[in-house]
Amino acid sequence: MLTVNTNISSSFTRRQLESNSTALNTSLQRLSTGQRINSAKDDAAGLQISNRLTSQVRGLNVATRNANDGISLLQVGEGALQSVTDALQRIRALGLQAMNGSNGASERTALDQEAQQLLQEINRVNETTTFAGRKVFDQGTFSVLGDLDQRAVLNALKGFWISEGEQRVADAFGLSADGAELKITFSNDSSSQALASVSGSSGAGGKIFNQVLNVNLAYFDASSLPNGGSTPQYTDRVIAHEMAHAVMGRTMNFAGLPSWFIEGSAEAVQGADERLSGDTAGGTNTAAILAAFNADDVSGSAGYSGGYAAIRYMHEEIKTSGGAGIKDIMGYLKQNSGSTLDQALTNASKGAFTGLADFQTKFNTDAATYIASLDLTNADTGAIGGFDADGGNVFTAENVLRNQGTGLPGSQGFELVEPKLFNATGVGGNALTQFQIGAEAYETIEIGFSAFSADALALSRLDLSKTPGLAVMDIDDALAYIDRQRGYMGALQNRLESTINNLQSIAENSAASRSRILDTDFAAETSNLVSRQIIQQAAQSVLAQANQRPQAVLSLLS
Repeated sequence: MLTVNTNISSSFTRRQLESNSTALNTSLQRLSTGQRINSAKDDAAGLQISNRLTSQVRGLNVATRNANDGISLLQVGEGALQSVTDALQRIRALGLQAMNGSNGASERTALDQEAQQLLQEINRVNETTTFAGRKVFDQGTFSVLGDLDQRAVLNALKGFWISEGEQRVADAFGLSADGAELKITFSNDSSSQALASVSGSSGAGGKIFNQVLNVNLAYFDASSLPNGGSTPQYTDRVIAHEMAHAVMGRTMNFAGLPSWFIEGSAEAVQGADERLSGDTAGGTNTAAILAAFNADDVSGSAGYSGGYAAIRYMHEEIKTSGGAGIKDIMGYLKQNSGSTLDQALTNASKGAFTGLADFQTKFNTDAATYIASLDLTNADTGAIGGFDADGGNVFTAENVLRNQGTGLPGSQGFELVEPKLFNATGVGGNALTQFQIGAEAYETIEIGFSAFSADALALSRLDLSKTPGLAVMDIDDALAYIDRQRGYMGALQNRLESTINNLQSIAENSAASRSRILDTDFAAETSNLVSRQIIQQAAQSVLAQANQRPQAVLSLLS
């Protein structure tokens, strides 16, 4: 059928040409942009997925840069701590040099001056170490290694007080502990009259188990170390007294001993001439101490003086009878498990006493004369083994414990259980920095370090001129703390490097996923382009022919 008004062939061909032209334009667009999806009409669901993947990839790339910044911060911090470590090592070497007996007061002062300058440098490093204008370390002055008084007393206990106290007990009584635990605790009670005490529970054979040495910091002034307190009753003498209790508690039927013997023996370890003089009006009035002795009452000073005088008397009488003195009694109590003082006096006093009752009778009879014969005003404290008691070296209130150690720090006869004075990690502080290491909000880690100033490292009282040994112990604790922090930094660096590897792997895989959705497949699209171009040319030719068909009507009209 030939028509003029409606050219169906032309309309169909034109529609196909337009459709092909649209497809050709799409191919050209995809090839020119390199993207398969250029608008939502190309692939609505794919557009949403690809955009989410784009956010993830870009977020992961930023997180990688952030993690690298974290590593840089850690490297800056660790480098600063290396300089702090170097300074502390030098101070430690100076401390060891100051401990050497060849150096006098002036030499130790010179060594201390260098140490103080190095501490100032440590303060400067802590204050000026920055990353991108921000301080790396906390600027607080709080000691991350615990209270200064507690640390000083604990170091004095470990360094020399306990070991020298044990040595005094060994020298005076021939006794040593058996390796049991001795737990150290601290209190701070100014209302208590006890400077220190040893407690525990009585067990088999009258021995004391689970012993605890409590030190009342209300009476221990760290600034007065190494002796502690003030003359004549230095606090190191109190520790010697308590160590006598602790050692005796592990070596004999301690629970079965009279209180006067327990306290008198402990007093005799460090000497108590000044107490005895005060309680007897210079040795002229023994009524109070004898009353306390006979009542076995050690609730007051007179009871301690009565026990001390009794031990000195016992020691002297046994030596006069050919024995070694109080060592004979202590040795018997140690060697004969569960034995009593009565049995020890009966069997080990070399005939000086027939038993406890005989001793009590003789002491009451002779006490006034014996105490009056003692020199209570000279420098010697009256400690067993000293000048007054045995013709040995003069043991003064200051040197009865020399506070120089015995060569074996800690304890010779106990396993010390130390109190925990500080947080073992000590990381954080107020210098926390949050690092965004994920593609989503709040996927973070926090990096921060406490202060490393002299105050923070508990070194503000360091003094090589007076207490170089304690200074070395403080430096050792500070070095150990810094090593832990550097270990923490190293662990964080390794973690961040692992994080970066993970982020990069995820970003790579996410980019590949996005590419499969979003990017143009050039091989397929160029094939489509060639095909569309050929079809376009063919359609144009066919359309021209279709437009010529109505002209055939003219041949019918001519």
